[in-house]
Amino acid sequence: MNYKNSSYKQTARKNCHHSDSETTQTDDRYGYVHYCYAREAVHNMDYLMVEQGFVDNSYELMNRAAQALLNFINRNYSHIEHITIICGAGNNAGDGYVLARLAKLQEKEPKLKVHVISIADPEILSGDALQSYNDWLECDGIVDTMDNAHFPATDLIIDALIGTGLNRSLEDEWYDAVEAMNASLKPILAVDIPSGLDANTGAIHGIAVNAEHTLTFIGQKMGMYTALARHHCGEIHFASLGVADTLYNQIEHSATLMEWNTLANKLPCRSPTSHKGDHGHLLIIGGDYGMSGACRIAGEAALRSGAGLVSVATRKENINAVNSARPELMVHGVETAQDLEPLLKKATAIAIGPGLGTNQWGMALLDKVIKLLKNQSNTDEKKVACVIDADALNIMAQHNLVIQNPDIIYTPHFGEAARLLKHTSENPTVETDRFSMIRNLKQKYYGTFILKGAGTLVNLDDEIYICPYGNEGMASAGMGDCLTGIIGALLAQKLSTPDATQLGVCLHAKAGDLAALEGKNGMIVSDLLPKIRQLMNE
Repeated sequence: MNYKNSSYKQTARKNCHHSDSETTQTDDRYGYVHYCYAREAVHNMDYLMVEQGFVDNSYELMNRAAQALLNFINRNYSHIEHITIICGAGNNAGDGYVLARLAKLQEKEPKLKVHVISIADPEILSGDALQSYNDWLECDGIVDTMDNAHFPATDLIIDALIGTGLNRSLEDEWYDAVEAMNASLKPILAVDIPSGLDANTGAIHGIAVNAEHTLTFIGQKMGMYTALARHHCGEIHFASLGVADTLYNQIEHSATLMEWNTLANKLPCRSPTSHKGDHGHLLIIGGDYGMSGACRIAGEAALRSGAGLVSVATRKENINAVNSARPELMVHGVETAQDLEPLLKKATAIAIGPGLGTNQWGMALLDKVIKLLKNQSNTDEKKVACVIDADALNIMAQHNLVIQNPDIIYTPHFGEAARLLKHTSENPTVETDRFSMIRNLKQKYYGTFILKGAGTLVNLDDEIYICPYGNEGMASAGMGDCLTGIIGALLAQKLSTPDATQLGVCLHAKAGDLAALEGKNGMIVSDLLPKIRQLMNE
């Protein structure tokens, strides 16, 4: 058979049947909360489902996945008439063939027109994928090649091309198929994971499907919530396919999704008789020449996050600019590290870095803070919590500074993290593994790390947390300074380092999502400030 120039139109008339496996609705038990797994762990759970008798065989799991897909389509695309399923050569393709059969046989009017396309020659299929293909043929199913794909006529494309096992770049007809799906501008539902996406890192292998929705199975994949995956997955939904709680407890997860409603319970509460001193005193250090806005943004974010007192140590030339914009800030001109001493004694938390610069002035102020932090680790003196950001991180990278204090919070974006780790490139690539990066930062510098970006990561002890909130409108100047102010304020209010870190990251991202309701383009950091106050009071 000449695959390039013909369609697969084999048919058989044996035993057309509906799957007798369990119908699984989209399952939120482990949906937008809790655990994410590496692809190897999910494959292990798949195996253990059969090995421990939760299902009779792996083909039953495939049928459950396909039924969950069909249920999702019926709920979310109830008025469509035509679907096109793009299949590859593995079990992801098997899900697609079973979906085709279930969709064709379901008792629904009007009947859903199902068009199946295979990128690979079905003769190379094996195991469950081969069985699913044969069952499709038994029901008079037809399989076409991409030559006969007609995307303008379809209402929904199902991406069943490649699953979680991909570990190399897509090429040739595989690349072309993904490119054609994306170019169609039709809504795409990805089966388990968008084809071309790395399940462990969120990077893309040459090209990846741009899905409107992704329905993922068994366990959530750790890479789907961070890095470039945020662009390709669309809205993520989860179906456990009946995996038992006892089985989840046997498999080690690799990351945990943060959940705002749970974290919000840890927001600081105020007594009716409290005064400003009860809510902490944050000292923000930064604002070299021409960069007063950074420390001003951090200061106002801290006030909106509930800090009772906020002092700003900056160049004396910045005092009028910062005070006139926000008179509630106590602004101090500092020219030498010695000028910091009385301010450090009053603070319950420190945030250093916004607009600090990397010249002698900034280096001297950071050196003063580092000495304080190192002394804290070696004495019983009053502990002052600290968040280090922006140019303070760049100074640390330039001078190979390591502070032996596990309670410090560091907030690098990708470029700053690359400099801290002495990477030769400061730009993300398709090979970037953000999970590996944050583990390496933790190992080298101790402390708590926040790796900012799409799907911000937080490393607390040996656990990695993912923030599922935030949006592309937040890619504008000052957003990192705002986050620093929020976290500093929460530390000043005596929240623990883990609570202040997770709560601060999610508060910042949720405020960005509220601001995005008014439009993402043109969003500026000032748009977040009233949303922060709103969330603090909800």
